[in-house]
Amino acid sequence: MKLTLVGTRELSTQDQFCGKVIAGNFRLDELLGVGAMGSVYKAEQISLRKTVCIKLLHKHLMEDATFAKRFQREARAASQIEHPNCIRIIDFGQTDNGLLYIAMEFIDGIDLAQLLHNEYPLEMMRVAHIMKQVCSALEEAHTLGIIHRDLKPENIMVEQKRNERDFVKVLDFGIAKILDPSSERRDTFHTVAGVICGTPEYMSPEQVRGEVLDARS
Repeated sequence: MKLTLVGTRELSTQDQFCGKVIAGNFRLDELLGVGAMGSVYKAEQISLRKTVCIKLLHKHLMEDATFAKRFQREARAASQIEHPNCIRIIDFGQTDNGLLYIAMEFIDGIDLAQLLHNEYPLEMMRVAHIMKQVCSALEEAHTLGIIHRDLKPENIMVEQKRNERDFVKVLDFGIAKILDPSSERRDTFHTVAGVICGTPEYMSPEQVRGEVLDARS
């Protein structure tokens, strides 16, 4: 998800959720950014005193059954993937007052778009190291029948660890398509036919045309 970053000085006056506890266990501490589907917060998992990341679906979308399904599909899709280079889902659900949320691990890094902007050009071996991790994460997703559908630099986080430079996490399976041949109801896991989802600059021709996609796209 592409985020619009918000300055910390604006948080106390512009965001109504900062400081609130959702699902009885997650305190929203800082608004990190706003995307098309929701807002992302730095939060604390109170039971473990652990820093996490929370995504809340925008209020105006919660009345739309299609967007609500897509949001919950993101959690289901991502939670199936057990891979070191994929974002880890901690919890997801709906609060008592109807807010849909996903709790994820917090990544202390920057996205690949920022890295390219700050340090371009990157050395060839560094690019290869980053993309090898991205491809490994996608391979794992593809074995589960999950297609990302919105892979772009903004959805690739790069973290500097003590023992590894440029450790990658692939984010945002919010518009992922799950290929589930056993599913009898197409609307359960599949994007509605003819609906085009993604970022135009990174779409394959078949995605732009709203056609059926597979891992090659």
